Amino acid sequence: MDTEIGSARNRIYQVTELAPATLLEIAERLDEATSFEDQIYRESEIDALWTLVDIQVRQAELAGDPSGLARWRSLHSRLWEAHDLIPDGRCPEAAAILRELAAGL
Repeated sequence: MDTEIGSARNRIYQVTELAPATLLEIAERLDEATSFEDQIYRESEIDALWTLVDIQVRQAELAGDPSGLARWRSLHSRLWEAHDLIPDGRCPEAAAILRELAAGL
């Protein structure tokens, strides 16, 4: 499921499921992110989550589901917020957002 590159912490993980456990796993890795590579890998994992949520946004739009659309758009926005904290070295804050989102999924 993952491809090891460098240290045990410094790995690229394939994100294929939008589930609380997935968000919590990424949050744990964000808590341990210390190198530039760690941060890039965690950003890419959040990118994958964002894509999975984008699919849900599109499905809610097509289904004409306003409440679902609002829910998915909110999640979309919060994921992007977490993503944008990482380059500033604010990984613990990004991890906290992921934990909050996991609790609401």
